Amino acid sequence: MTKIGIVGLGPIGGLHADNLLQNKIPGAELACVCEQRPVDEKKFAGLRIYNDMDKMLSAGGFDALIIATPSFTHFPLAKKALERGFHALVEKPMALCSEDALELADIAKRSGKVLAVMLNQRTAPLYSKIREMVESGEIGRINRVSWTMSNWYRPDIYFASSSWKGTWKGEAGGVLINQSIHNIDIWAWIFGLPKTLRAWCQFGKYHNIEVEDEVCCRMELSNGASSTFISSTGEYPGSNRLVIAGDKAFVVAESGKLKIFRFVNETLESYTYGTKYIFGSPEVEEEEIEFFGAGEQHAGVVSNFVEAINGDAELLYTPEQGALSLQMANAMLMSAWTNKDVSFPFDHALYKKMLSEKIAFSHLRENPKTDFIIDFEKSFK
Repeated sequence: MTKIGIVGLGPIGGLHADNLLQNKIPGAELACVCEQRPVDEKKFAGLRIYNDMDKMLSAGGFDALIIATPSFTHFPLAKKALERGFHALVEKPMALCSEDALELADIAKRSGKVLAVMLNQRTAPLYSKIREMVESGEIGRINRVSWTMSNWYRPDIYFASSSWKGTWKGEAGGVLINQSIHNIDIWAWIFGLPKTLRAWCQFGKYHNIEVEDEVCCRMELSNGASSTFISSTGEYPGSNRLVIAGDKAFVVAESGKLKIFRFVNETLESYTYGTKYIFGSPEVEEEEIEFFGAGEQHAGVVSNFVEAINGDAELLYTPEQGALSLQMANAMLMSAWTNKDVSFPFDHALYKKMLSEKIAFSHLRENPKTDFIIDFEKSFK
């Protein structure tokens, strides 16, 4: 039985605790928790409860940690856990920049410990199906991809509720690094890193924040296809619409449904050059697949993490995979800051330097609108 400790009992940490306490993770049990705010001692009866991670690590009695603290603590806490000899699963983003993410991957490799990243959207049947279609060649050569992901609406109180939210120091970004990092991860998982991109970001357009709350990005995929990614936390109700224009099929994913238009007996290119009709269009077969539920989500990632620790399965949610979305998000910000195209592989060290300069002039919110702000930077250093 793999014994797991959780650091941070906010909404996500609480979800992980519930999954473990309710035996939703085969072969794993909750051994201890670390949280500075008061916790429900009845709920965690029989478990060790800490308010200091160093004391928790020194006491031991567990095999792995789930790190569910604020974004800016993910890298240092995961690094500390690995170096102290524990397996670790870290929430997204695994670090604030890709250079730190790749350093974590290297530390995990050298330590021989399993490091997983919470890439839970990969468990969604809809995205798994799209990836399968792309990899199998069912869609054919990809000519264009467009993803508008603007249903991440957040009111200003969301950012004002915690001193670290909406700041360069606390999150190192906004909609790209916090909300849409999930979608960017799915993009990298399905299409890989682009050859180049150009992004335009609006900083504090809809909220009283330092970071970006709207982004429009143009990308060139590895095969030369032109693509766009748009996201915002300032639109309502917004939309989540992914379009893939291929040579064998045209695919639209929206509202939990996948609409597939397959070209009958030929590719779009062969019809384009072969038809004799000046206003002709190819024959298509239409299929619509509706997906119910979002898959195993967090529980699925934790289960795979436990299986990988026990040598029963290959780790699917690796730090190398987690670093892909950070590279794309970081590159989008770099492009907006410099007003230039950014090519891959991009300069991780340069981005970290630029981010450090932003952080140097950043500030945590002085007067958050709630009374439960915790200084995690001091608590978990």
